[in-house]
Amino acid sequence: MQQTQRGRKVKKSQSSKKIRSQTEDPKKKSLNKKPLCLKYYYVGPGNNGKLISNYLSQQQGWKILDAESGKTSNDFYLKWVQTNSEIQFQQFKEGQQIINHLPNHMILTSKQLIVQTMKEYERQNKQLQFNSSHFFPETYRIDLTQEFLSVEEDQFLKTDNSAVWIIKPTYFNCGRGIKLCSNAKKLKQEYLKLKQISNSIKQQKGFLPNGIFTPNLKKCIVQKYIQNPLLLDGRKFDIRCYVLIATSRPLFVLFQHGYLRLSVDKYNVEDMDDEKNRYKHLTNAAIQKKHPSFSSSKESTIWSMQQLEQYLIEKMSVTQEQIDKIYLQMKRIFAHIIRCAADKFEKRLGTFELMGCDIMIDTNLKVYLIEMNTNPALFLDTTTQAQVIPPIVQQTLDLVIQLNDEKNKPIEKCLQDAAKLKLGNWEVIHNESINFNLVAQ
Repeated sequence: MQQTQRGRKVKKSQSSKKIRSQTEDPKKKSLNKKPLCLKYYYVGPGNNGKLISNYLSQQQGWKILDAESGKTSNDFYLKWVQTNSEIQFQQFKEGQQIINHLPNHMILTSKQLIVQTMKEYERQNKQLQFNSSHFFPETYRIDLTQEFLSVEEDQFLKTDNSAVWIIKPTYFNCGRGIKLCSNAKKLKQEYLKLKQISNSIKQQKGFLPNGIFTPNLKKCIVQKYIQNPLLLDGRKFDIRCYVLIATSRPLFVLFQHGYLRLSVDKYNVEDMDDEKNRYKHLTNAAIQKKHPSFSSSKESTIWSMQQLEQYLIEKMSVTQEQIDKIYLQMKRIFAHIIRCAADKFEKRLGTFELMGCDIMIDTNLKVYLIEMNTNPALFLDTTTQAQVIPPIVQQTLDLVIQLNDEKNKPIEKCLQDAAKLKLGNWEVIHNESINFNLVAQ
């Protein structure tokens, strides 16, 4: 009896449900549905931003903000722009939004500040077995806006006059404003003259006619030129690799290989000071693009890492073990730099930084860091770049989005087992959550 009654009750209940569903207002029913939570993103103009926006547009539940309103709107979940000036950090919702720059990434991406960052840390930790002297060319910071001599400037004046120097403006990139000087004596004499001239006169009359120092070199670095670079088919090259600060709080940093940038012209040391010969010495893509023959030879100016390995093994008898040591040295360099900067970063949950870093190798297979850059070029001008750059961007976004997903918080717990993360080809060089730093191990 009880079973029958229960059965009737169930039947009645099911019947009532069916009747209600048939008579319910469909509009009211749609209103009761839980709305899909969209994630809005904004990608600023320039630097092949389509690469980022196209990838995000393929993700379910993501929607792009209008180009005009998106510039100033704070209703974004993810924002990718070229410079910090396009970000309103005071309105940033930490832990709820994602942006592609750290507020003070300049401590690594400014040519003067990276020197300061490394020197300050190394002064306080003199017992280090691995420091910047092992990989950074001899470098001095110059400030022509100050009339007194700094300690570094005084040290520069005492250097060997036979050295060749490369002068780089502090805040420029893409090779802009860089000069080579093989006459160290002339360089120092001009520098001392400018130091003695007051700033007001410099602003009114400019710098010395046909001089080495120009107005954009008021603040610069003077760096010893590497005169024995390793050459490929007689041409100078550097390696563009990448360092990703995937999250700054806690600090989680990774490394990935990129591609090679070669000069169009063959290398020689004749007439180094002549601006016409800069194509032989400056391998920046932005410089090489201005070469008259670039359009017909651009594919030969960008090599893959596989091409480098093949060339070293087949034409220079370099062993795979030596190549592996080069790669390890590259990772150790960046692990050390992150170690130097770790306590200086302005850390906010949701900020990340993708940096393009330039490495040189000399004839002794010694590895040098040339510089680290924010907003690395994402243009796909050659076959190799089209193969290398998109996966780097996609793997960067995958990892950053995964780390900032609500279900993966707290991030500290997520980073305890980094093997479960979407790392792609990224290699961990620093993980604050487990006190790991590659060079400190």
